[in-house]
Amino acid sequence: MARVIISGGRVVCGTGTFKADLLVENEKIAAIGKAKGFGRADRTIDATGMIVLPGLIDVHVHFLEPFMGTVSLQDFFTGTRAAAFGGVTTVIDFAHQEKGKSLAEAIERRREQADGHVVIDYGLHVGVTDPTRATLSEVENVIKSGVPSFKVYTIYRDEGLMLDDGALLALLQETRRHGGLVIVHAENAFVTEYRQRVYLDHGKTSAPYHALSRPNVVEEEAIQRVALLARFAEAPFYIVHLSTREGVGIIGRNKAEGFPAFAETCTHYLCLTDEVYDRADGIHYIISPPLRKKQDMTALWEGLADGSLSVVSSDDISFSNEAKLMGKDSFDRVPNGMPGVELRLPVLFSEGFRKGRITLERLVEITSTNPSRLFGLFPQKGVIQVGSDADLVILDPTKEVVLGKDTLHMVADFCCLEGMKVRGYPVVTMSRGKVIVEDGRFLGKEGDGRFLERKIDLKGLRNLR
Repeated sequence: MARVIISGGRVVCGTGTFKADLLVENEKIAAIGKAKGFGRADRTIDATGMIVLPGLIDVHVHFLEPFMGTVSLQDFFTGTRAAAFGGVTTVIDFAHQEKGKSLAEAIERRREQADGHVVIDYGLHVGVTDPTRATLSEVENVIKSGVPSFKVYTIYRDEGLMLDDGALLALLQETRRHGGLVIVHAENAFVTEYRQRVYLDHGKTSAPYHALSRPNVVEEEAIQRVALLARFAEAPFYIVHLSTREGVGIIGRNKAEGFPAFAETCTHYLCLTDEVYDRADGIHYIISPPLRKKQDMTALWEGLADGSLSVVSSDDISFSNEAKLMGKDSFDRVPNGMPGVELRLPVLFSEGFRKGRITLERLVEITSTNPSRLFGLFPQKGVIQVGSDADLVILDPTKEVVLGKDTLHMVADFCCLEGMKVRGYPVVTMSRGKVIVEDGRFLGKEGDGRFLERKIDLKGLRNLR
């Protein structure tokens, strides 16, 4: 491995921003200080005028994901390559249990798809869909194997993903006992199914009715129910892709009372509203939970700033135009999801930091340090400190890019932020000391990424914002 010095940049950590040089050696950050004291280097990268950040961690991606009769477009190579262009150096995907099969089998099957193909490091959450006694008995060993986070759904009954409240409670208790974390897609299945039937029975099948079938109360009720069960179980929990102002309030109140409740929102909820469903291409924006109102978007930004929300993820799951058009005559047949793994850093810098909604330090917390702490990667990942992996991003704060499917690297027919102009863009991405993206060129190698065994420090989460 080359001995690399990054000189002249502004280094950003969750605790502050300062000018410093970095020495990278043997895949690690070897020193922070002044380059003249580092000795020789095989290469020096001039970061004068640039911002140096820890590599981003995206804890919510879906590569090669079977869903609603199709499979997402990006595989583990193309998805992680696109991630690298966006300054992402670690992703966590999902291994969903099949009915009648074990959690260990799900993890093994997913690793067969990923190992040898990822260009950056990755981990897995295991999705629990068949919560039998045998499944619950696996929890301890699965956590010990380095997969301590368990995804559950309170919706998608027809797809065989939904867990009932009793199973959810049992899983919360079992994961708390052994040091795991339950992460929840929180929507009320029964209200959603009822409202879908009403609209479809009246011939209201276009894209706007997807959002109307899932009003804010669908998410609010489910998050509140999860919070009540988690408090009874004395177990921390994490809500994925939170989209409503009511949801922000629930998580914020639990945190204020000292309970370890955590949530993420996603890039698209911070930039788009449900008005897009009225467009001719509205079905391309069908995701669950749906896009919301302007007041929800405002509440999400405020929740990120005040610590109610802890993470921004992408929830990347891209489907082809052909697959989306399977639902052209009925919103309930549209595969839910949009690409986004490459978008977080430029959007959060341009729309968040530049507009005064979040500080640079907070940007690092919600994209790197908090994901690392929550999901058992700290201090190996998500922070710039001596001994941590040299996962680094150099961002040019003056570089302007117009986002679009032709300017980005995600395998997709569609960009949800097509035409958005951002100012501030990653120009170098380094994974474990190796430059894998530089000035728009991919320099990485398929298979260079490694599987990450994780261990969550549950006690250490209580003061996380």
